[in-house]
Amino acid sequence: MNVDIVTRPELKAAAIRVPRDGTEVRRAWKKLEALLTDHPAATDRANGYVFIPEWQWATEVTTLWVGVAVASFDGLPSGLETLTIPEKTFARVRVQGDAAMMQATYAALGEWFRTGPYERDVEEGSLGYERNRLEPVNPFHIPANVIDTFDYDIYAPIKGLKKEGHPAFPGVIGAEVRKGPDRRIVGLEMSVVDRKAMRPEVEIPRFWQRVMPRLGEIRDRKRPYATIGLYVYEPPFGPGQDFRYFAGAEIEPDSEAPLPEGMTERTIPAGEFLAVTYRGKADGFGRVWDFFHGHWFPRQTAYDAIDDFEYERHDERFLGTDREESVFELHFPLRPRVRDSRLTEKIVVDEKGGHTLQDLRGESVRMVSFRGASLHGIDMREASLRHVNFVGSEWEHIYFADVRINMIQMGGAVFENIRRPDATASRLDEEPGTDGWVNVEPVTFRDSDLSEARFENCDLRDVSLDGCRIEGMRIDGIPVDALLAAYRSKQS
Repeated sequence: MNVDIVTRPELKAAAIRVPRDGTEVRRAWKKLEALLTDHPAATDRANGYVFIPEWQWATEVTTLWVGVAVASFDGLPSGLETLTIPEKTFARVRVQGDAAMMQATYAALGEWFRTGPYERDVEEGSLGYERNRLEPVNPFHIPANVIDTFDYDIYAPIKGLKKEGHPAFPGVIGAEVRKGPDRRIVGLEMSVVDRKAMRPEVEIPRFWQRVMPRLGEIRDRKRPYATIGLYVYEPPFGPGQDFRYFAGAEIEPDSEAPLPEGMTERTIPAGEFLAVTYRGKADGFGRVWDFFHGHWFPRQTAYDAIDDFEYERHDERFLGTDREESVFELHFPLRPRVRDSRLTEKIVVDEKGGHTLQDLRGESVRMVSFRGASLHGIDMREASLRHVNFVGSEWEHIYFADVRINMIQMGGAVFENIRRPDATASRLDEEPGTDGWVNVEPVTFRDSDLSEARFENCDLRDVSLDGCRIEGMRIDGIPVDALLAAYRSKQS
C-alpha cells in the first residue's frame, strides 16, 4: 500500500446524510444529481464524495454523507446539508480492486496509523472522505449488489505526529506546514566550507557563543524574542555541501535602527514552510534533516522543496545544546507543486513502488517544448531523443546503463560525483521503475573530441586509451608524450 501525505485546501460540500449502506448511498447520489447537475455552485464535477465521521471508527461507522463539492452555500436547494472541511493534512491511499481488496486497504490504512508516527484525527467533528472518480465509469450508477470493482481515493485526516515522537527519528515531535511573512534578521555570519576541518555540529554552537553576548546590541528586536539560525546554500545541492550560516535575531519589519558594528542583515522571504519540532540535545539535530528529506518530503505530493535555504528558530523552549528537554524548530521552505498535466489516459503500474505512471511506451511525441517543465518519475528505457536542447537543465538520479549518446555538443558541461556501481555483476530489473538497476559494463568514449577537457580528482584506474591523439596531454603536469617516448626508449 502506497500512502501519500497531502495537504488539501478547504472543501465545501452539499451533502445528504445516509446510513452506512451501499443502496442508500446510491439513492442519495441520484437525488444529488437531480438537484445539482446544472447548479452553478457545483464544482469538481469529475468526482463524487462520501464523507466519513472519523470519531465513529472507535466503535463502528454507521453514518455517511454523500456529497458534491460546491463553491459556496448560497442558493442551494432545500433538503441538503452543508459541510466544510478546513485546509488539512491527510493520509491518501488509492483503493483499486474488488471488495476484498477494498477491505484490505482500509485495514492496512488503520495499521499504518497504529504503527506509524502520525496520529489520526478522530475527534468529534473530524471528517475523512472518499473521492470517487466519475469517469470513465460512475460507480454510483452501479447497484451496490452488482459493483465488484472499485477505484477511488481515501483521505484520512492527520492530527499530527504522535506525542511520543517519530519512532524512526527520535526527538522529532511535530511537523506542520505554516505560512510565514518576510523576516528581517540581524546578526553575524560564518562559512562552513571544509567538512574535514569544520564539523558543523561543533562549529555552529561555538559560533553562537560569540553571537549570544551581542544580541543585546540589536535594536527593535521583534517580540516574542527568538533567535534565528539561517542556512544559506549554493548549488549543487546535496549532502555535505558548503553553506553559510547566519546567527542572529528577528527585528521589526519597519525598523530603521542602525546595525551594530560588524553585523549584517538578511531577509528570509515569505512563503510556506514545513516547521519540524525537535526535542533533545543538539547532537541529534541531524535527525530533523533526515526526517524531512528521507520521510516527510518523499511521502507527500503537494509541495516541492526550495533548496536555497532553511532556518532554525529557538524561543523560550530552547534550554541549551546539552539539555534533553530543549525544544527548537527547523523550517524548510516549500513551494506548491504545480499540478501534473496528463499526456495520455493510458497508465502502467510501477511494480516495485506501486506508483501509477502515464503510459507513453512506444508513442511518438514530436515538436514539444518542455522549457521550465519538471520531469519526475520518468521511465525512458529504449527511448530515442534527437535534436534535444538541454541548455541550463539539471539532471539528478539518472540511470544511463547501456545508453548510446551520439553527436552531442557539451561546451561548458561539468560532470561531478560520477561513480562506478559497487557491484560485481549487472542487475537490470524488468520493471517500469528504476530502483535496483546496476550495470557494471565499462563506459566507452569513441570518436569524440575531448581536447582541453579537465579530469580532476577522478579515479582513472584501468582506463584504456587506444588510437587517441595526446599532443599536450598532461598527467599531474607531466607531458604524456614524453612519458611514452621514455617508456618506448626503455623497452627498445
